[in-house]
Amino acid sequence: MGHTVSSQRMRVDYVLNELKSFGQAMCREDRRVYERMLKEPLKHVGAVSYASSLDVWAFVLLSILLEQEKRIRKLEEQCDPSTHAGERPCRPG
Repeated sequence: MGHTVSSQRMRVDYVLNELKSFGQAMCREDRRVYERMLKEPLKHVGAVSYASSLDVWAFVLLSILLEQEKRIRKLEEQCDPSTHAGERPCRPG
């Protein structure tokens, strides 16, 4: 079992290393955001290993999307006046 987990981790690392070269062509600000995004899949290596698929890149992308969705929901909760009584709701722009 340990062998399967490490090989999936190696596949995730391989995909992330390939994606890093894309970030090298970006401007500094975009590169910082991009590099932070590429750290997100490491939070879900266990789930990727459990899925045990050759399409690791799809799980890498889904992990990034999942973490972004969590951030969006957290911001939405902060902006919802019904969940934060007495606080001003967020306003666009």
